[in-house]
Amino acid sequence: MKTLNTYIPMQRFLPLLCFSFLLVACGSSEEDANPQTSEEIQEALKTRRAELRELTREVEDLEGRLAEIDPSFAPNATLVSYETIDTSSFTNYAEVQATVRAAESAMATPEIPGRILRMNFEEGDPIRKGQLVAVLDVEGTETQRAELETAAELAKTVYERQQNLWDQNIGSEIQYLQAKNNYERIQQQIKSIDVQANKRNVYAPLTGTVDQVMLRTGENAAPGAPVLSIISTNDLQVVADAPEGLLSRVKLRDRVKIRVPAAGVEFDAPITRIGRTVDAANRTFEVEVDVPRQYVDDLKANLLAEVEILDYQAQEQIVLSQDYIQQDVDGQRFVFTAEDEDGDLVARKTYVKTGRTYNNQAVITDGLTVGTRIITTGGRGLTDGQPIDLGQSTTRVAGQNSTTNG
Repeated sequence: MKTLNTYIPMQRFLPLLCFSFLLVACGSSEEDANPQTSEEIQEALKTRRAELRELTREVEDLEGRLAEIDPSFAPNATLVSYETIDTSSFTNYAEVQATVRAAESAMATPEIPGRILRMNFEEGDPIRKGQLVAVLDVEGTETQRAELETAAELAKTVYERQQNLWDQNIGSEIQYLQAKNNYERIQQQIKSIDVQANKRNVYAPLTGTVDQVMLRTGENAAPGAPVLSIISTNDLQVVADAPEGLLSRVKLRDRVKIRVPAAGVEFDAPITRIGRTVDAANRTFEVEVDVPRQYVDDLKANLLAEVEILDYQAQEQIVLSQDYIQQDVDGQRFVFTAEDEDGDLVARKTYVKTGRTYNNQAVITDGLTVGTRIITTGGRGLTDGQPIDLGQSTTRVAGQNSTTNG
């Protein structure tokens, strides 16, 4: 829209002009009557203000009579520009706080207890599935195996002798079977010890990045307790906790707007999962969005994000820029409109009610109708009924507007 120059009408200079006349008229009397006390000063102010009001009326009357005789002395109207109000569609988005998370995560855990002899990774290190994470001290297991090996040698000797006697039909079958069973039992125990000894190594269950190291070298690990956590950085998700009031409006595959302020990343993406439960503590449910592949390298897990979820949509709404809306000291909102009165154009102070707002746009719920001429340039400083001159008319084109409720 073209910006037009604004001219200030002559009436705004009347108080100053009248005050100057009053000073000249009263200058001679100030020497004779100079108020000193509070009561005298208040009385003098009352008198001077009455004289100023009377002088102002006389000046305005003279200006009007002069303008009738010579139109060139008529006060200039303020030059403004305007838009003709039309309707447009309006979309409202609810802004929800969210977090960037890894799509997949896992914990590296030992299967046996033991003291960590060596930890091979630090936080932030890349890691591949199957890599050796840590080695545990299994000294107790090795001692047990040595004892079992000694017992196995004795059991083997007893078993072989009993077998020789049995082959010669000497001795009882029970003695032979007991010796054989004892030897085989010890062999199974040795195999079991070997399996336990092989569990001294802790391996990575996932390819990704080490997120957190829980235990360090020298600390004792317990079976099933994680020694470090791994997140997959190849796939990221944005997870938002949406208030339950949006439950009926959120649909799978609906596209949402996502901003990650710290990374300076913005994109649109469809909703991939909606939580099946509502958190009893904060009355929210989860909404998940897969991060498009082209943005994965720009983001990191645990970054804060903002998600705009469609909350409301309506057609045929009157939407104005909030730059055109002014506010009284009592909080009432108003705009200036251009009105024809007795063949002259004047600015009229029109009170309005606003609804949803976003991106410096506001829905007008009351006070304006389609076709009204809203003053857009030169509206600041106008007074109700002030003469104006319309510079250029434009028609407000219906467009797509949206709002956010934080």
